[in-house]
Amino acid sequence: MLTANPHNSLGLSMPLDPLSQLPEEPTTQIPLEFYERRPQPEATAAFLTVLSGANVGMTFPLARGGVLGRSHRADIQLLDHAVSRQHCRLERESEGYVLTDLESLNGTYVNGERVSRVLLKDGDRIQVGASTLKFAYYDAAEEAFFLQMATAALYDPLTGLYNRRFFLKQLELEIPFALRHRIPLHVLYLDLDGFKQINDRWGHWAGDQTLIQVARRLQAHVRQDDLVARLGGDEFALLVRGIPNSQILGLAERLRQAVQTLLVQAGTETISLSCSVGIASLLELGEGTDPQSLLAAADKALYQAKAEGGNRETLL
Repeated sequence: MLTANPHNSLGLSMPLDPLSQLPEEPTTQIPLEFYERRPQPEATAAFLTVLSGANVGMTFPLARGGVLGRSHRADIQLLDHAVSRQHCRLERESEGYVLTDLESLNGTYVNGERVSRVLLKDGDRIQVGASTLKFAYYDAAEEAFFLQMATAALYDPLTGLYNRRFFLKQLELEIPFALRHRIPLHVLYLDLDGFKQINDRWGHWAGDQTLIQVARRLQAHVRQDDLVARLGGDEFALLVRGIPNSQILGLAERLRQAVQTLLVQAGTETISLSCSVGIASLLELGEGTDPQSLLAAADKALYQAKAEGGNRETLL
């Protein structure tokens, strides 16, 4: 039985914490040699970490290098309007990583000095547009950590598609450019019909396998330039550039058929699928459209497709 503590700060009787009655565990002592004799790992993996700007906190592994820019085709994409679509290139050479400016509009700066080509040193600060990045070498343990962090920031862990956060960031970048140049841009919001019944009947493992295979099927039926993301649950979104309204329904129909022809095995049984697709056109919505309102318009179109029985596509 617990006894009361008469000396608490409020003058009230309070029961004693049972954990406070347990004996304290002694701290394990580690021999000093454990630290002194451990060799320091060699820092050989190069990374760029965004210290300020639209992508703040993100870390990019360099490996052999690549192009840094605003374009979705860039190896390292920064969602910064002051960064050129192909701003600079990082290349791994025998002496280390070399940074080359690609005739960018606003220039490339290293530690405050404008450069055209420079060999980077560990700890250098790179300024492009309104973004600042730190170049650094890390050892194997640090490399594994930063790779994990970079993956979590961009990708859905189940399907490997881009995640909702990245999709909205990409819309943030694409919408002003598309409106300024009158380029058709559509968001397709895709939702599996009756997905809850799959989980209820065959279990969550079958549901996860279904989502993985749907993700692969969607990626296989879009262009390289199109962006596919999993927003959450059984909801997927596609960002499609350059296709007019007259053709976007055809793309949505092909995606719907691709999902409908997909068969997922659950033990000895086969799961058949269907989906509904809602489509929103940026140019139809016009000026003042932001990522959330464009996605909401596509969601509204999806709701209409569901209300009409599902297994169809709707363009608002």
